[in-house]
Amino acid sequence: MAHVGVGIMGREGVQAACASDYTIGQFRFLTKLLFVHGVWSYRRLCKVLLYSFYKNICLYVMELWFALHSGFSGQILFERWTIAIYNVLFTAAPPLALGLLDRCCSAKTMMDSPAIYRMSQNRSDFNIKIFWTWCLNAVYHSVILYFMSYAMLRHDVAFRNGQVGTSLLLGNMIYTYVVIVVCLKAGLESDSWTLLMHIAIWGSIASWFIFFSIYSYVWPTFPVAAEMRGMVQYVFSSSYFWFGLILIPITTLLADFVYNCIQRTYFKTLMQEVQEKEIAHQDPSDLVAARQPSSVSRVSERLALLKNVFIRTRISRVVEVDDRPYHGFAFSQEENGVVPQDQLIRNYDTNIAKPPGL
Repeated sequence: MAHVGVGIMGREGVQAACASDYTIGQFRFLTKLLFVHGVWSYRRLCKVLLYSFYKNICLYVMELWFALHSGFSGQILFERWTIAIYNVLFTAAPPLALGLLDRCCSAKTMMDSPAIYRMSQNRSDFNIKIFWTWCLNAVYHSVILYFMSYAMLRHDVAFRNGQVGTSLLLGNMIYTYVVIVVCLKAGLESDSWTLLMHIAIWGSIASWFIFFSIYSYVWPTFPVAAEMRGMVQYVFSSSYFWFGLILIPITTLLADFVYNCIQRTYFKTLMQEVQEKEIAHQDPSDLVAARQPSSVSRVSERLALLKNVFIRTRISRVVEVDDRPYHGFAFSQEENGVVPQDQLIRNYDTNIAKPPGL
């Protein structure tokens, strides 16, 4: 949790605006800042954080499973430079697209359904349970990816001519499957499949195949990756690789897909129901109204949510307002508040009402 200050720039001056994280020109803009951009940013940040842990656990736990079969000799499964650029190149675009472009609902729908804002207050998208669920899901995926690939090569014969496979063959096969699974996992978690999201997912997968094809022939022109010389032809000529390219990623993501189907069918959240109404071009206001008392309107719901912005359970100090011509107001989205607004406004009105010289 962090303090996020919002300043209003107006006749009161620019002091609060200069010291704030976000600046708005009029107080009425606060509604859209919180109910639209606030919810978008909250969900995006949650997905990026969880996805970043997921994709790294999914790859690097493979070394532990490989150590079980290599006698903990210290031998690595993947080529060193492919490990180094895993986060830099092959899996960098999906979290970037999630963090910048993902939208759960349109701005109009979220303004008409202010109850959606509550999920950013009750931590429904990021908590200890969800964090460890993602971590365990990454370990589960790593188990499926490694041991299914290992099972295909357990007899060592990987080619029709009887040629045996090596540990580097296994490593490049698993690395390919990991990149595919991790990128498709981002697609399962995305709420909006835009053109840029498609480019991020499929482009990341294609970038590995392009890099692998070029990287296999850089030696001896460049003094790196001598063990990768001709590896692309070696891997692509194995029928096990192409068979696993279809079977293993589907098997790995099957549980996630089934879970999403069951959850969206029998245990829908308010956000998911609103999304379905929006896709069907229906008004979601009736759905939101059915989940709350009939006496609560959209305006009163917004006011009730905005009230949490100004609540301060403990005032640590009293802010004195002097007669300087330039001073402003600021407040925080954090539920305990940063500046006691009621005290500021009360002191300001008192100073205005005082006769000169008193």
